[in-house]
Amino acid sequence: MAHNSILNKREILEILKPYSIFKIKKHQILDGGSENTNYKIESEIGIIVLTISEQKTIEETQDLTELLDYLKNNDFATSEIVHTSQNKSLSIFNNKPIMVKKFIEGEIMCNLPMHLLEQIGADTAKLHEIPAPNYLREIMWCGKERFNEVEEYALNSPFDIWLKDTQLYIDKHLNADLPKAFIHSDIFDSNIIVSPDKTKATIMDFEEATYYYRVFDVAMLLISLCIEGDNINFSRAAFVLKGYTNNIKLTKIEQLALQPLTVYAAAGVAFWRHKNFNFTKPDKHLKETYVKMRDLADSVRALPSRHFNSLCQ
Repeated sequence: MAHNSILNKREILEILKPYSIFKIKKHQILDGGSENTNYKIESEIGIIVLTISEQKTIEETQDLTELLDYLKNNDFATSEIVHTSQNKSLSIFNNKPIMVKKFIEGEIMCNLPMHLLEQIGADTAKLHEIPAPNYLREIMWCGKERFNEVEEYALNSPFDIWLKDTQLYIDKHLNADLPKAFIHSDIFDSNIIVSPDKTKATIMDFEEATYYYRVFDVAMLLISLCIEGDNINFSRAAFVLKGYTNNIKLTKIEQLALQPLTVYAAAGVAFWRHKNFNFTKPDKHLKETYVKMRDLADSVRALPSRHFNSLCQ
């Protein structure tokens, strides 16, 4: 992966001056997405992560830091912002917004063990109980409100036709009374840090937080953490639902919506991958990654409803 901001020690120390950090032992660049460049740094205040926002505006980055502070103030464990000596949550370097966060020790794991699936379900419920701040967006990165963007580059293509048909199915099963909440909307294993002793998982990366149907977050957990082969592993899904429903009981309309919202989650990810890797940022290695989620949406749609009914009992 090409990193956008390659910094030397002198530049890093210059960035850290506003945080009253004047000495560093080690620093290393971390792998990650193209939107940020991240450095892990051993400093006199402990291990920190220096994040240079490569694509976000100052205002967008400010919103994110405020959101992370808001989560901390509501006792939700995730990335913790380090403030400057002037109590600012971000700084600027070379006209790019800078965040400094406390480093969370751990690793990204595929196939989380069952006890961590239950914990993630419980933590998702805890998130949904936090009052949504008024600055949260209401249209998701993968929301159906954006599906017609495919028409910009692939009008009447097989994917466009499939997506329109899938949206008709989703719309038919959505109820205006579905409860909404502060949702993460993107809880994949790549956004979860597992502690070294495998006893705790921390949900990270709240860039896509949204005020939306809370059961959508549950559905996203099913398609991100509970897949085996080409379909959902309902044994794994049961642990997610156990953790969630021990804290929030799904309403009857949420129980009825869980299957179509799971189709929605898979279709939404398929839409984002199709647009991002075939049009926005074409990538020959990733252009077909949407297929897995498209096929998963079809598989979930075809399942007898009893599979989802049993999860909600």
